[in-house]
Amino acid sequence: MQYLEEELDINSQKIKRLESELEMTRDVLHTTIESLKETQRYLMKLAYNQTEITKKVSKWPYIVVDSASKDDTV
Repeated sequence: MQYLEEELDINSQKIKRLESELEMTRDVLHTTIESLKETQRYLMKLAYNQTEITKKVSKWPYIVVDSASKDDTV
């Protein structure tokens, strides 16, 4: 009977330890998920800004410069 009580105590301690480890793992996972969401938001903003820059640059007026005319001016 005493053996069974000792086994019960050992198993109860293991369960408590596992619950504690599970809670710590849950906290780490939650932190990681929040960081990932923040990174996704940042990347979405970055992609949007890059798209806007590309639109603006494509509308810039460019002056065509002939490289042969450079040689003539020197």
